[in-house]
Amino acid sequence: MTSEHSKTQPGDEPQGQSTSTGDGEAAPTGAGEAAPTGAGEAAPTGAGEAAPTGAGEAAPTGDGEAAPTPPARPAAVGDWEPWPQRSADRGRLNRLAVVTLVLGLLGGVLALVTAGFALRRIRRDGERGKGLVVAGLVLCGGWLLAGLVAWGVTWTGSAPDTGLRALRVGDCFRVPTGATASRTAPEQVTRVPCDTPHQAEYVDDFPAYERSADERYPGAAVLSQRAEALCRQRQRSYVVDPLGLPAEVRLSWYLPTRVDWSTDPTITCYLTAPEALSRPLRMDGTVLDPAQLGYLLATRDWVETRAALVAQAPAAPPATLRDAVRRAETTHTDMWFRLRREPWPEPVRPAMERMLTEMEQAEPAWRNADGEPDRGKLLQIVAQAGQHPDPATELAVRQALGLPTAQGEPMR
Repeated sequence: MTSEHSKTQPGDEPQGQSTSTGDGEAAPTGAGEAAPTGAGEAAPTGAGEAAPTGAGEAAPTGDGEAAPTPPARPAAVGDWEPWPQRSADRGRLNRLAVVTLVLGLLGGVLALVTAGFALRRIRRDGERGKGLVVAGLVLCGGWLLAGLVAWGVTWTGSAPDTGLRALRVGDCFRVPTGATASRTAPEQVTRVPCDTPHQAEYVDDFPAYERSADERYPGAAVLSQRAEALCRQRQRSYVVDPLGLPAEVRLSWYLPTRVDWSTDPTITCYLTAPEALSRPLRMDGTVLDPAQLGYLLATRDWVETRAALVAQAPAAPPATLRDAVRRAETTHTDMWFRLRREPWPEPVRPAMERMLTEMEQAEPAWRNADGEPDRGKLLQIVAQAGQHPDPATELAVRQALGLPTAQGEPMR
């Protein structure tokens, strides 16, 4: 029986259509293409090329060789990550930031300078280290604050319960009862302002040994003689105008003991009084103006020599008396020259010119006294010459300069 459907030849299929395989999959047809089979093997095409199989094996070509199969591409993975990632390149660490931190740890003030340069470079170049800079500044600020606090504690108020070595020239201090009558330094003193009641004022200190610290302890008597001579020299420089000292003030000193000799062989000079003092006694270049200091230094030797001559003249032997007269004449002339050279302020000039004129008038009397053989006449000439310059003129000069005009009077 003849079939109504004629058998279709492979070459009669239209191009571009697909035929189904035994597994139900469509195999593309056409020139030179291979259709995959159900077993994953490549079917040869008309041109002899092999199609890759599902297992990744190479299909033989028309020449009998296998073509290499490209590696399988992994499945695409999204860019999501469970935590944020920082960039690997964050810039290098700024060296000045490290320097700032080190200086801050050491308390160096230069940390303030290096911090400025470091922050500028960090902003400009994107370098790391801003935290180090901040830490260095904080540490530096802490050191500065600690220093200010320590300075304030040191200089605020009095310093109670300190020893003599903590005092300086010009300090006023209080001591335990009876300590000013002893030559042994008290273990504790209290420094106070000089305008508050106190018992003593620190003049100076100096080594108690004569030549070297290796000397043996010389004894209290020798140290007392040494202290008296040297402390009076210190007082002469500390109080240039003795007229400003109250009459009850006396010079005293503390001596090192035998126990102190090996560790602190120091003599301490100070001024004290039976009653409490309430003002500073210091009168030297630190408190006097140039005109006041110039006048006192020019007249000091004459005042001391005249006082010694008046005290010694009645009982002094002839040779001693003549030596005292010559010294008085020399200091009188020297005082005139020194006063003449000083540039005196305008309010002082009238009284000073009067004083210089009176001194010129007394000069011949001093020359006559030096050659007078008679003791009685010599004493008479000395008494007359000692009245020039007139004490009233000297007081006028002192008033113009603002210096004390009576014993113990403070400066104006």
